[in-house]
Amino acid sequence: MHKDRIDIIDNRVHDLSVLLKEDATQGAAELVEFAMEYAADNQLVHSALLLKLNHSRADNALRQGQLANEMVALTEKIGRDAVSDLETDVMHVKKTTIVPVEERGEIVCLVNNVNKTFHRSGFKMQGINTAFRLGEITGVVGENGNGKTTLFRMISGELAADSGTIAYPYLQRQFGIMANDWAEIKQRIAFIPQHLDKWYGSVRDNLHYELALHGIKGKMNEEEVEYIIYRLGLEEHQNKKWSQLSGGYRLRFALARALVWKPVFLVIDEPLANLDIKAQLVILNDLRDLANSYRYPLSVVVSSQHLHEIEHVSDNIIFMKQGEVVFNGKTDDLGEGREENTFEFATELTLEEVERSLGGFEYYQLEHTGLAYVIHTPLHITQMEVMQKFIAADIEVSYFRDISKSTKKLFV
Repeated sequence: MHKDRIDIIDNRVHDLSVLLKEDATQGAAELVEFAMEYAADNQLVHSALLLKLNHSRADNALRQGQLANEMVALTEKIGRDAVSDLETDVMHVKKTTIVPVEERGEIVCLVNNVNKTFHRSGFKMQGINTAFRLGEITGVVGENGNGKTTLFRMISGELAADSGTIAYPYLQRQFGIMANDWAEIKQRIAFIPQHLDKWYGSVRDNLHYELALHGIKGKMNEEEVEYIIYRLGLEEHQNKKWSQLSGGYRLRFALARALVWKPVFLVIDEPLANLDIKAQLVILNDLRDLANSYRYPLSVVVSSQHLHEIEHVSDNIIFMKQGEVVFNGKTDDLGEGREENTFEFATELTLEEVERSLGGFEYYQLEHTGLAYVIHTPLHITQMEVMQKFIAADIEVSYFRDISKSTKKLFV
């Protein structure tokens, strides 16, 4: 594992050095990304940002060449430090047989038989058992009002459970936090609710203030703000106020404010709800990158009604229904052990017309959910065979998806 990572770093250093000599403008942007992923400290990231900025402002070829050489030297230093760290880890593993945290998926939050009852509404959450691990994304799905937000508020320390336990073994071991020291535990947890509160002042000022609240001041405060503004693409918006930002950039700011002080556990409720397709993809890619971070991996828990998008980015899926967990496991395990295939499609034909057109085709059940049709077939019937039958029967469809391995099947 370490040998593979060292090879990856060495190759990145070589390719980036070549690019900086051929096209320093593009190389400068990639250097910042490389530094954010592998730099041993934020001073190196800050240096990469300054070099990129100075290169863009350089007014002659000689100065641009000097800056390109400095960027190559910085690339090599970051690479050497990263490789040295990995080699040190290898020696440590040989002596102690302890696998590095980012490789083990250590448990950040452990939920054991948690129950919660809301007496006024009568809603109950019963027997919730799950674990959230470092470097992984867990998607939580289910219809509204089935307990997702309640679970999020409990694991982030916003709401107490009636019974059962919620523990944070990685936080306790890594940072020496006592199991009942909620003030310290919450210092490592970032919770972003679905409905964001309005804030005042500029994006940049709020980020400086957030860091100051966590005791980070002076030069380090400046460097961390520079880092997160660049990391989340907020450079053009850093001096804007709430009223000047779109919904997508308000969410990106909420992420920046949550991440600027480097939490370990990120809990984010319905981040895609009010975003367009492009903004959704950007946010999902950001979450994947954050979970995978080389220096500061996160455990990310995210809920959404956008099932296919969440399944695509998540390592694990939890499906909740009426306060209980119906499915809890690896995303790749969805549909394992099923006894049928399930396909969803849309057509302007009526149910009777579809049934008549499918005459002689082998299937168990055909139903209309109100928005689309769902057809259940034996396991040996493939997606291609269903589509070929539609073509042969002249069934014109505007939408088709195999949901045999999706939580969508649990909804229908």
